[in-house]
Amino acid sequence: MPRAPVVHLRGPPSSLMHGMVERLLRTNAHIVVEETLHRIFADAHAADLEFGQAVLSSSATTRLGVGHRLVMIGPGPFTSIHDGLKGLDVDGLELILMTPAGMAEGVDTDWVDAHVTVHDMIPMRCDPVWMPAMFEEWLGDLSSGKEAAPPAGLDRWWVSEIDVADAMVRLLMGNHPLPQACEMSGRRAWSLNQTQEEFQMLYSRTMAGQSGQFGVQELTAAPTPHIELQSLAVSDNPPMSGVGHQQLRPDLSAIHASLHAADGDGWRPLVPVRTSLMHCLAGLLDA
Repeated sequence: MPRAPVVHLRGPPSSLMHGMVERLLRTNAHIVVEETLHRIFADAHAADLEFGQAVLSSSATTRLGVGHRLVMIGPGPFTSIHDGLKGLDVDGLELILMTPAGMAEGVDTDWVDAHVTVHDMIPMRCDPVWMPAMFEEWLGDLSSGKEAAPPAGLDRWWVSEIDVADAMVRLLMGNHPLPQACEMSGRRAWSLNQTQEEFQMLYSRTMAGQSGQFGVQELTAAPTPHIELQSLAVSDNPPMSGVGHQQLRPDLSAIHASLHAADGDGWRPLVPVRTSLMHCLAGLLDA
């Protein structure tokens, strides 16, 4: 049996960190988190830890070491009081930084082995780092009965947190180092109008479900917007014309090749945007 990888997760508690822990618990990985998060994850996933193969420990008992992988999620800080004098400068430690695209610009990545930039991720939990501000604004308008203004802006390449977390776990469980730089996003461009219509429809159905008062609009099957699948490489993805469109989709060739090397499959996000928005809306309403 292959040796279980030791994966340290650092950074502020976030929706993506929760998602990665949930998926790592389905493997035989040794997961290491900060002491403040250890009890939270241990209580939330007690059954997985009891009956599964994964191990969960805190940074107080499992220090950074040779052959370990340190995944730093979000803006930091990433150091621990248990790191010692060398801090993160540990021989044989793979340093992996994950940032949302909005904060990736200007980030110094010379000190890391790999930088993963995530574009347009739809999180499952309310999260100040990963939650798109427009979703919170739309929910605020809908909750107060205001008519939301038509959105203006670039198309988005929405991708589910589930797909992002699954891809990262596949890479972390593999034997190959992560690429020095790679990007993640969905493969279909969504206009903000299409996204807002989906969000409003899901909110309407959620409120109808809570009240038990369904109208024709809530009971009618809403058609899924026609969204064309784009190829993986930027060179095969010509700029789109028109005001308000994103000119180029992020280049997914690096993440596709790395996933293919890890387990023979590439980057193929599976969770529909409608499902992702439904999870996200539930997280916002629970916040």
